[in-house]
Amino acid sequence: MITYLNGTYGKLESVSINPDDRGFLMADGIYEVVRFYRGRPLGMAAHRARLENGARAMRFQRTDFPEFEHVMTQLVTRNGLADEHSATVYFQATRGVAPRSHGFPPPDTPLTTYGFARPFRRHAAEIADGAGAITLEDDRWAHCDIKSIALLPNTLAHQKARDAGAIEALFVRNGEVQEGTHSNVMICTAGGVRTPPLSNTLLAGVTRRLVLDLADELGLPCAEAPVTRAELVAADEVFLVGTTVEITPVVRVDDHAIGNGLPGPVTRALQERFFALVDAL
Repeated sequence: MITYLNGTYGKLESVSINPDDRGFLMADGIYEVVRFYRGRPLGMAAHRARLENGARAMRFQRTDFPEFEHVMTQLVTRNGLADEHSATVYFQATRGVAPRSHGFPPPDTPLTTYGFARPFRRHAAEIADGAGAITLEDDRWAHCDIKSIALLPNTLAHQKARDAGAIEALFVRNGEVQEGTHSNVMICTAGGVRTPPLSNTLLAGVTRRLVLDLADELGLPCAEAPVTRAELVAADEVFLVGTTVEITPVVRVDDHAIGNGLPGPVTRALQERFFALVDAL
C-alpha cells in the first residue's frame, strides 16, 4: 500500500508517526473519507469544505487544505485503484508533534497530514435486503458536528450493535434520534422523507445532503426536522445514508419491525437514483 505523510508518498511499511503526535496522545485531529467509483470521487469539494470547517472549529494553526483533492486522487492512482468499482480514501490531519500538554503548541508547529486508499466492497446484501439497527442513549460530547478522530463512543456503540446482530447503532438524545455511529438516518412516513436537522449533535453528512437533493428531484416531500424514537420505530421506512453505507434500508430497530419488515418503495426509488448517479461519474 502506498500512503501519504506530510507531503511524501511511500510504502506503508516505511511510514512512522512520532509518538508525541497530538493525534496519538490526545485524539487532537480530524479526518475525511471520500468514496471513489472507478477512479472518480463523489462529493470531493464537500468533503474538503467539511475538513476545513473542522479545522477552523478545532482552531488548527492551518485551516486550508489546498492539497486535499490532489492527494486523494494520487492515492487512488498510485495504489492501482482507478479501475476498481469502488475505493475509499482516508485523509487525517492532527495538530502535529509537540510535548504533551493540554495547551495548544506554538502556532508554527506543522500539522501532521496522513492518507491512505484501499478497495471497498459494497455491502450488497444489506443494501438489497435491509438490516437491523439498535438505539442507544447518546453519551458522546457536544460537538458531534466536528469530524474528530476521537471515535471511542462511536466504536463502543457500533460494537454493541454488532453484538446484537445489527449493523448500526442510532444515538438518541433527549428522546430524539441524532445519527448513527458512521451514518445519518432518514425516515419515510406517508411518502415523505424526514431527517434530523443539522446541529452540534450530529455530522453534516455529504451523502445526507446528496440524498435530500435526490428526494427533491423525485418530487418527494422532504423535511429536516426532529425525529423521536417513537416516530423512528413507527415509520413506514427507515434507511441509513453515508459514504460507506450509501443508502441502506433498515428493516428492524431494536425489537420492532419497520413497516412490513422489507425495504420500502421510497428507499428503492432513492437507491435507483443514487446508483444511477454514481454509475455516471
